[in-house]
Amino acid sequence: MTLGNGATYFGASVATAVGPAPLVDSVNAGLAGADPNQVELCYPGTLDPAVVSGTIVICKRGVIARVDKSRAVLEAGGVGMVMYNSPDSSLNADFHFVPSVHVTNANGLAIKAYAATAGPTASIAQASVLYNVPAPFTASFSSRGPLLAGGGDLLKPDVIAPGQDILAAVAPPGNAGRDFDLYSGTSMSSPHVAGFAALLKSKYPSWSPMMIKSALMTTANDVLDGPNTNPLVIFRQGAGHVRPNSAGDPGLVFDSRFNDWLNFICGTQPGSFCSAFTPIDPSNLNMASIAIGDLAGSQTVARTATNVGGKETYAFSYTGLAGFTVTPSASSFTVNPGASQSFAVTFTRTTAPLNSYTGGQITWTGDKGHVVRMPVVLRPVALAAPAQVSGSYSVTFGYTGPFSAAARGLVPANVTPGTVAQDPDQTFSAADPTGTVAIPVTIPAGTTYTRFSLFDADVTPGTDLDLYVYQGSSLVGSSGGGTSAEEVNFTFASPTASPIALTVYVHGWGVAGGGSSPFALHAWYLGSTAAGNMTVTAPATATLGASGAIDLTFSGLASGTKYLGSVVYSGAAGMPNPTIVRVDAP
Repeated sequence: MTLGNGATYFGASVATAVGPAPLVDSVNAGLAGADPNQVELCYPGTLDPAVVSGTIVICKRGVIARVDKSRAVLEAGGVGMVMYNSPDSSLNADFHFVPSVHVTNANGLAIKAYAATAGPTASIAQASVLYNVPAPFTASFSSRGPLLAGGGDLLKPDVIAPGQDILAAVAPPGNAGRDFDLYSGTSMSSPHVAGFAALLKSKYPSWSPMMIKSALMTTANDVLDGPNTNPLVIFRQGAGHVRPNSAGDPGLVFDSRFNDWLNFICGTQPGSFCSAFTPIDPSNLNMASIAIGDLAGSQTVARTATNVGGKETYAFSYTGLAGFTVTPSASSFTVNPGASQSFAVTFTRTTAPLNSYTGGQITWTGDKGHVVRMPVVLRPVALAAPAQVSGSYSVTFGYTGPFSAAARGLVPANVTPGTVAQDPDQTFSAADPTGTVAIPVTIPAGTTYTRFSLFDADVTPGTDLDLYVYQGSSLVGSSGGGTSAEEVNFTFASPTASPIALTVYVHGWGVAGGGSSPFALHAWYLGSTAAGNMTVTAPATATLGASGAIDLTFSGLASGTKYLGSVVYSGAAGMPNPTIVRVDAP
């Protein structure tokens, strides 16, 4: 767009030409009584036609859909829009309701400054300047790893796919009657991958979903955000940007089936059904990537590759992984068509910094031309310890030297009983008491860990309640699973200096029978001292790569009471957060 003062600004656009026309800042074009924040964001119904008619309007990005802003301009009689970022993120070329240009925050502020002068005008040129630059890069709004579930022992994302301003067929309802539109985000990248998977399934009907995913991962290309050994780049792209034609001939695939994933689940959050399965370390799930979120000294991971090509000999190599020695169980192997080959890789820390991820790539290169690449992210730690236990457990040491473990707690739960009704619209709002019970709570000074929990045993069977925790008007925690087993935790790096006032909301999302259900909110406030009811016995020294037993014994617990405590570690820098101990006294 070009301003009346001769300045020209470029942005994302598929506009037709309009102007010159008067230029108006939306903040000066609101209807009487309209919310000023909504006016600045160009909410539909907030702009004054007497001001906007025949003008190009400046709108701030945010909160509502981008195209809803140009619709607001159209409905108020405007002929064009310039939308600016605040703060900066992606620039998107949407199909707007009036000719529009999407500019950066700096350009937007410059345009706003000109609009504040006398008689400002602007014109929008038909979109004709095409970007011809290398691609792909990761969109600014794309989610990044590491995965928190499983302790970071599974790499996410798996792959990256086209996902910004992609022209595609759409359903006319909800898309202003259009048959085609420009989509961005998961709404576009996920259908790309689903379509590629469908093509591969059509070509190879016997392939499992995980074989298809593996093929897409091992044949992917890098984004151009930086070196593919940088863990930040790996956490953006996963294995890389999908290449469906290459995925049709991957050479080797890494397969996992239903029971493998149950073994994975039992290795992360053991349940009553796990007696029928074999729990595995999450890092050993047979994926086309390797992730270790708590590598203490040295760790070996296992994989099994299945040959979906011809007989071929594969040779091992790796890049990156600075500060580690990388030792495969075999430097090469030959595998027949349809056969599988198991191998292991041992990663041993030498100089890699503790508590930070190191990245790299493992590659199996075949003598028939196949290249099978696996991204690797490793996070060495001084101590690998479980996040939560209910009894004795073991740890693995990432150093050699003195070691100690001490008890905090156990403390009993503070229980607040109540009854909550079904929320008719199943939409939580702190301002709407319908179907919601608000419970004021205070975290005492000196607290190191706080937990709020609901339990299925305390509600009407089949009920689904949710938890929301607010500090003033700010949401600071929530839990909304498919049952009433909900949990919100707060960990403090040092004991709280003063009390913290919160409000816990119990929301009746799905009360069995649609009426009301009892509940019992459990709250634990754990300090930094032992309560005398839990004894911790631990080794006095640590040896790099060795395991140590942490024995817990309990005494004096009140029957039927739920307790929470922790075990805090010392002996070296970079120790993990204390291990939480949850015990239900019989």
